[in-house]
Amino acid sequence: MEHVKEKGFLVPGVLKTREGDTFVERDGACYFVMEWLDGRESKYDHVLDLAIAARGLARFHQASQGFEPPECAGKEQWGTWTGHFLERIEELRNWTVLAEQGGSVVDRMFAEQAAYCIQEASRSVELLLSSRYEEITKLERGHKGFCHHDYAHHNVLITGDKNISLIDFDYALCDIRAHDLASLILRNMKSVKWDSRTAYFIVKSYFEETEPHEGEERLLHAMMRFPQDFYEAGYFHYVTKNRPPEFLESKLRKWAEHKERRERFLHEFETGARYVLKYGKIR
Repeated sequence: MEHVKEKGFLVPGVLKTREGDTFVERDGACYFVMEWLDGRESKYDHVLDLAIAARGLARFHQASQGFEPPECAGKEQWGTWTGHFLERIEELRNWTVLAEQGGSVVDRMFAEQAAYCIQEASRSVELLLSSRYEEITKLERGHKGFCHHDYAHHNVLITGDKNISLIDFDYALCDIRAHDLASLILRNMKSVKWDSRTAYFIVKSYFEETEPHEGEERLLHAMMRFPQDFYEAGYFHYVTKNRPPEFLESKLRKWAEHKERRERFLHEFETGARYVLKYGKIR
């Protein structure tokens, strides 16, 4: 946070103690106090807020460049997408065996959709293998930027001058900017029934602030193609086992309901996004 703050990006600073420390330790826990920022939570269903958030994300990524991260396991994700997707495909296959042996409603719903979702995950890998992922990763790794990794509306504050401030950096990690941008698009697709024009509007707004990499739209497609919601349902049910059945049934039901709209959106996304990046407007 201090890094982007020094670059002029608005984030709350940590208030120091009278002794000059950034935190105090009590009973084995660390506590710190942050500055109060004036602003309101963004509303992604408001077009102006969404544009401000997308442009602000681009400016954040620019401000993040030049960061030298401390050693922290799992926080550097450069070049890991393909390996992560392949690992998760194996997990999905293992969970499918458990689902077919199980007798719960969640097991049945998972088993019914597993083959399609494994196919979708495999398509994500194929997209990466036919993309400029390695070249773009090498380029951005050289810029030494990082991702917020939790760009939810409640972490994006709109200031009085129509700018943004970002909070909650708990999940920040070093990775290419497409990770954050794809996440922002996906967050909105679920609430607008996979309306492609909303996705293109986000892409257009983001790249009004920065230049795209050649072929970047395919990386966005690959990230969005991976069936993350379905994977999470399996992870919660077969690994952590910390979600009630009603929650998982609802998650899987929504996934099935969105299947056709999602497929139509992804089928046309690259062509539509490429047009936006080339001409700066939505068809």
